[in-house]
Amino acid sequence: MGIPLEGVIDSVIPRLKAAEWTPWGDADDGEDFFFRGKFYGIRAKLMVSVKPETKMVTSAYVTVGPYSTQQMLERNFQYFLHKMKQEHGELKQHDNAWVGIGDEGSVKLSIVDNDNGSHDIRVLYLVEGAYYKDAVSRGLYGPVQEVVTENAVSEDQFMHFSQDGQLENADMQERQYDTYGYLQRARMVEKKGYSLIHYEYDSQYQLKRSTQENPVAGVLYVHEYTYDANGEVKSENMKVWEKEECVLTITLRNNFLTRDDHGNWTTNSLSLSYWEKGAQSQQTTVLQKRTIAYYE
Repeated sequence: MGIPLEGVIDSVIPRLKAAEWTPWGDADDGEDFFFRGKFYGIRAKLMVSVKPETKMVTSAYVTVGPYSTQQMLERNFQYFLHKMKQEHGELKQHDNAWVGIGDEGSVKLSIVDNDNGSHDIRVLYLVEGAYYKDAVSRGLYGPVQEVVTENAVSEDQFMHFSQDGQLENADMQERQYDTYGYLQRARMVEKKGYSLIHYEYDSQYQLKRSTQENPVAGVLYVHEYTYDANGEVKSENMKVWEKEECVLTITLRNNFLTRDDHGNWTTNSLSLSYWEKGAQSQQTTVLQKRTIAYYE
């Protein structure tokens, strides 16, 4: 319904209130929060659950009913099924329920029998993707913990991510993320002062451009990305500017050779075109290898 179920509960509650969902209590253990409102125009109850230690939202449970007549139950069930297919794409029928699984989570639509003979329609939204998209922005799939790259060129040789998807780097400070957990800007501590980093995304939330500018050193790094039909980085163009003059250009083209079970590449034949001010252009090919560890 356009309400992101991502992040800590303190950020999700204002989104629900803005959509006219009214809070009516929470569990004593702080794991469940309850609301009343309209689910696609029909009165419903909502329970949002969180992970106690982080307060990150893990699921949302919508209950509509009870229904005492089969006609009304079936009509509204088909109505919700139609709406959810519009939102989540094709759903598959499984064990008397309709289920959809995406990159960031899953949804399940079902009918539940009550003790008094009535029925409820229930929808479960299960948040499975990490909130912070630092790993996703780097083209990584699954619960990535760390990545070690042999012959790293434009990426870091070693990257470690928290379980909520955030890149662990003490030098990257004052981070600002958008509603969906995509990094917008940050401040990078360097030997000479600091750099300001900005990220730009396309309509599919693919990283299309990043800039890193050190105002003290007068250096600007610009990275631009293109993608193939599968949403993977096809090429990257990097330029380095010193006092408004381009002094270095590198164009990288990927040719992924092997992947692991999560679909992440483990070997890549990387073609480079390299130009530096005062020198002739050069071309070479680098074989990259990655070792990737995942959270269970």
